[in-house]
Amino acid sequence: MAIWARQRQIYYLVGVFVFFALIGLVLFLIYRPRPSCFDGVQNQAEAGVDCGGPCAIACAPAVIPLKIYWTRPLLVAPGWYDIATQVENTNLALGVRQAGYTIYLYDNENNLLIKRTGSTFINPGEKFVIFENRLITNGREAKQAFLEFDKDLVWEKAQTVPKIITVERENFVETPRPQLKIRVTNQTLDILSDVKLTAVLSDADNNAFAASATLIDRLGPNESRLVFLTWPSSFTSPPSSFDFYWRLNSFDQASFSL
Repeated sequence: MAIWARQRQIYYLVGVFVFFALIGLVLFLIYRPRPSCFDGVQNQAEAGVDCGGPCAIACAPAVIPLKIYWTRPLLVAPGWYDIATQVENTNLALGVRQAGYTIYLYDNENNLLIKRTGSTFINPGEKFVIFENRLITNGREAKQAFLEFDKDLVWEKAQTVPKIITVERENFVETPRPQLKIRVTNQTLDILSDVKLTAVLSDADNNAFAASATLIDRLGPNESRLVFLTWPSSFTSPPSSFDFYWRLNSFDQASFSL
């Protein structure tokens, strides 16, 4: 009789244990943290920890490095330089929301004259120009410049910006000071905001010697607008070519319509 009572107690305790174990399992399945791109764990078909696969952030091995074609100091007046750098992002589906960079300006003996930091967005598949103006060297002559991007750029999946803006040169006059008239046209039915426009002027050898930039805060549907860019003093020789670069921040745009 005592043996039977003891067995019944054991069965009861096992049943209670199984019951609470099942309750615990159900609660765990209901309330356990779901896999995400911010949990510090490589899961849900990610290519790395919180990158690749369904995550917006790209893993470092999947990113093609940026190409910097040239960086040039552009003499505006003695001791006053602008800087222009041509860059290309060949990643067709990846961009950077905020890319920090540093510009270094040197004299002919490789002495650092000035250093400036800045930041910009980078769209997928984009060739663009970074323009910095009014670097003052206190009368010292600059010979070369370099631009270096920060090493910790965060690359994300992004939308390619279609060719929805046209830029045409209307007129260029050299006196009394250089002035470039440009027509900028929005070819969509959307209102475009914060259109960055940069013009680069080059000599007969295709070397950039002057540049300028402006920001168009609003460009209405199918709107065409004249933009004027000026320089404070005459050029030593007239420009042989004009290149225009317009930019919209892909990360600020929900969609583009044609």
